[in-house]
Amino acid sequence: MQPIGSNSNSFVVATADAKQAIKLTSTDNEYYQMVPVPPGLLQYYVKRDTIIGMMTGSNIDSLKRANITYKKNFELECHTRENLLRLIPNTDIGNANRNTWRILVLIKSDDGTNICLKGGLINNTNGEIAFITSINTAIQAEYKHRTIRSHDDEYKICQCKMIAPLLFWEELGNRLTY
Repeated sequence: MQPIGSNSNSFVVATADAKQAIKLTSTDNEYYQMVPVPPGLLQYYVKRDTIIGMMTGSNIDSLKRANITYKKNFELECHTRENLLRLIPNTDIGNANRNTWRILVLIKSDDGTNICLKGGLINNTNGEIAFITSINTAIQAEYKHRTIRSHDDEYKICQCKMIAPLLFWEELGNRLTY
């Protein structure tokens, strides 16, 4: 497994442990995350089969019934080279591997000033999937957690695990299944 980003700011890459069941969970019925994955991680990589199994085990239909807002101000976003570069870390390893990634799913929240991208990238070489959140400069001023540079000077990548509305997780599962 090869991380897509690293530099003097070290980070940990979490992977799905084959011995533990991976599932979606939420504390607010708005945003969902994979568990068990420790907090404070830049991104994590999982195999296609792990995500499909998680979607089956999480019973997306029952999560949707309890969900407060399916999209939470996010919409599906276009897969462009510009958006891909906003999701890849501008680090030594990110630069070395930037041509092996493509966007699998991308959602965007844009209130006219603050823009947040949440993406699932698939590695064309090994099939691993990375989950990345990238924010524009307007959000960076108020964002209190660690970030690293992307390949777009206006965007930084959040050093955190993916927490996203059901729209993201369901679309990810659909794109891997159908």
